[in-house]
Amino acid sequence: MNRRNALTRGLGALALLGTPGLRAAAGPAGEQGGAAPAPRVPKRYLRAVVDEALLRRRLPPPGAWHPYPRAGDRAAWAQVPADVAAALIARADAWLGTEWPQLPASLFLEFAETGNRTHYEQRYFERRSRLAGFVLAECVQGQGRYLHAIADGVWHVCEETFWGLPAHSGMFERGVGLPDADEPVIDLFAAETGVTLAYVHELVGEQLRAVSPLLPLRIAAEVKRRILDPGFTRDDFKWMGLKDKKEPLNNWTSWIASSWLEANLLLEPDPARRIAATLKICRCLDGFLEDYSDDGACEEGPGYWTLSAGPYLDSLMALDSATGSAVNLAADPFVRRMGHYVLDVHVAGDWYVNYGDAHAKVHHSPPLLHRFGRATGDADLAAFGAFRAPARGIALSDQGRLARDVADVLEVARMRSTQGRDALQRASWYPALGLMTARAQGGSAQGFFLAAQAASNARSHGHHDSGSFIVFHDGQPVFVDPGVEAYTAKTFSKDRYTIWTMQSGWHNLPLVGGRMQVGRDARDRASRVRVDDMGMTMDLATAYGPEAGIRTWERRIALDRAAGTVNLRETFALARPAPVALVFVTPRKPDAAQAGVVALPVAGGRTVHLKFDPRALRADVERLALDDAGLKHEWGDALYRIRLASAQPLGSGDLNVAIAT
Repeated sequence: MNRRNALTRGLGALALLGTPGLRAAAGPAGEQGGAAPAPRVPKRYLRAVVDEALLRRRLPPPGAWHPYPRAGDRAAWAQVPADVAAALIARADAWLGTEWPQLPASLFLEFAETGNRTHYEQRYFERRSRLAGFVLAECVQGQGRYLHAIADGVWHVCEETFWGLPAHSGMFERGVGLPDADEPVIDLFAAETGVTLAYVHELVGEQLRAVSPLLPLRIAAEVKRRILDPGFTRDDFKWMGLKDKKEPLNNWTSWIASSWLEANLLLEPDPARRIAATLKICRCLDGFLEDYSDDGACEEGPGYWTLSAGPYLDSLMALDSATGSAVNLAADPFVRRMGHYVLDVHVAGDWYVNYGDAHAKVHHSPPLLHRFGRATGDADLAAFGAFRAPARGIALSDQGRLARDVADVLEVARMRSTQGRDALQRASWYPALGLMTARAQGGSAQGFFLAAQAASNARSHGHHDSGSFIVFHDGQPVFVDPGVEAYTAKTFSKDRYTIWTMQSGWHNLPLVGGRMQVGRDARDRASRVRVDDMGMTMDLATAYGPEAGIRTWERRIALDRAAGTVNLRETFALARPAPVALVFVTPRKPDAAQAGVVALPVAGGRTVHLKFDPRALRADVERLALDDAGLKHEWGDALYRIRLASAQPLGSGDLNVAIAT
């Protein structure tokens, strides 16, 4: 069955999905109001609806599942908009005749020797981008011009000792270093490579046979050896969650499982093993869903959503397609909530609510947003995808994710027929994650936007940031979460929290006697959290550990819509007097010349002011020059840390700060 047909549904009769914690109520046009708890949406596990009998009855035989039109289906590929086809062809033409990136052992070893992972990854992903790009160009043009380039790419990739990344070589029994060719292990990108080659085989396999009949055979053999066999025979990969599970599953599980599932459905020749592997994959996905935040939020942040909830949806869509929509898995209400999260954490433009290892600027694939909304029945999410789409052309993955790219290309025409609409939610609340958002007026980026989160400091990809907040004004950042630098060997080592971006001292949080927050286990988080549609109240003491000597620290951060301000109140009691400082991180150059006021210039010649009692607090400003390319892209050349420090050690206090224009 063609997956495009499996997804065909109208959007006209879809109902608005309320925010997870704030029920829609009567109010001004375009706004939501009220703070009544929304009903909990239960998770639907695959084990309850997908069993061996269903798969035996509905799964097509090996080689008969065709989720997308093959390159020879010229009528189907002619439906791709002409400008998209032209862009794909132009990109592929620019690569023709140029040398493929080389991946020598010395480059692989850089991670073990220096901790650098980007040098190898840049060449690795360029290989895959070229291969996927040549396949898509051949599909839209259909003249055979790219077949030898595709053959070169297939051969290069099949000759690689390990399809994964050096940063994941610790999965080998021999440990970090050069990969062991005798031990196929499945990391994120080995699985991604496997499904990419499976789609090369599916989309242009017939054409490659004319170049050499050995090419499709080599693809099938390598995918079987590296992905299908170890996936089927082993159950000890941590991302599976099937043996000795010691920590919650994260995006690794849904991402790898979706790649493994589609490769299995496309290339596994044994019908019985194909069914058994599908059921095993469903068990892994159920483990992922069990550990996914009960409110539908992505605890790894909006950037990771694409690689967490996104591949979970891909898996459901593949199962729906392969079984003829026997169960309609993608229409599950909890999956719809997983998608709607993206709307609630959108600030304006490319800006999103970030926390942990998430960047504040995110470029979600518009066709993915549209496809997610359409598959789950969320008209707002589909409309947001259409709104975010470029007027012309298409932005594809820079990592060569052919399975995702082909779906995006084939979604464009349908997406362009949808009326676009921005996502500017008035308020939202995700109680399991402890995340709230509030803006001055729903449907508008004007005025203040506030988000605060009280998640555990020990969560996946987490920082020590429980109780921190961000503030935007007129869609521009004022007080921010720095995000994360480029990953290195240190990022996921025992020294992770020596990195400044991971520390609470570089988040909008207090310093108490110079102490920062801790993150030893799930209990290290803000507690006694209360939320309404304006802000959050919480006790921060539990996020600092007993060593900080904090008896209570009640923080109230709230948006006052009537006054047009954001108000922060810190009420605390310490076991012993200590210096106290409130930290505010900003990309705006602060002016602290006036007592009791720090001025921050923002867009349009406006100025936001941080106001406080100069008798209780004194402002000092620290500039941190940025050299990481990702951080510079978001924040410019520097970030500034404003510290409002107590004039003397305090045993208790009641401090008030206003953020106003």
